[in-house]
Amino acid sequence: MPVSDLKNFLKYLNNRRAYPRAEIAFGSRLTGGTSVGQNVRVEKGCYIFGSKLGDGVQVQHGSHIFNSEFERNVIVYARSTLSRVRFGAYGYVNEGSFMAGMTVGRFCSIGPHFLCGYGEHPTNLLSTSPVFYSTHKQCGTTFADRDHFEEARETFIGHDVWIGARVFVRDGVRIGHGAIIAAGAVVTKDVPDYAIAGGVPAKVIRSRFADGAIQQLLEIEWWNWSEEKLRRAQTLFASDEIEPFIEWAKEKDE
Repeated sequence: MPVSDLKNFLKYLNNRRAYPRAEIAFGSRLTGGTSVGQNVRVEKGCYIFGSKLGDGVQVQHGSHIFNSEFERNVIVYARSTLSRVRFGAYGYVNEGSFMAGMTVGRFCSIGPHFLCGYGEHPTNLLSTSPVFYSTHKQCGTTFADRDHFEEARETFIGHDVWIGARVFVRDGVRIGHGAIIAAGAVVTKDVPDYAIAGGVPAKVIRSRFADGAIQQLLEIEWWNWSEEKLRRAQTLFASDEIEPFIEWAKEKDE
């Protein structure tokens, strides 16, 4: 047996011992204190370090995850890399995506080849090369004895956000609850709650609902409901009329 196959076999046996409630494919590795819930599935060629995978989480082949946390029923599609990401329940990030330093709400749908978290370069300094302002040695060395610029900032994506394919989001941006980001957009500024934004750079196209309805949805906070209540409201969520949902939600809160 080749040495590489032997190593993968030993990893597989260790995963079976350490994570008996999970289905972890041959050749994948979970390490660094990673914890998993029930019915977790990790496909082949994955590397997961120092992360927490809630019940029903799936990680598809070739994905790498570092120091991240996932609530229940989240899918990370193939060949994606996530680092320092907190991802809410009932969501997914599609294939070939890169995410770092982010908080993502519940019920979020993120399209393929999404990019966020690569860091910033200054525009107000004489040079944009990090060799002059950063101690991280991006090119192997540095002339700086301290950091002169904040290169990485936390990005926030609210609940029930839909992001199309091949979207880039600048570090530090806040995308509000219920927002939609059109495919191919370059998001450099905050996007309001329940807004539809698109373009390069992205601009708000319109709001999804009237201001009064948006305010009521934000007050209802349905994304924090129990699974049982969400299931009872399923037909209302699948309707194109918002008022019956708001009325139903208010009745149930009384």
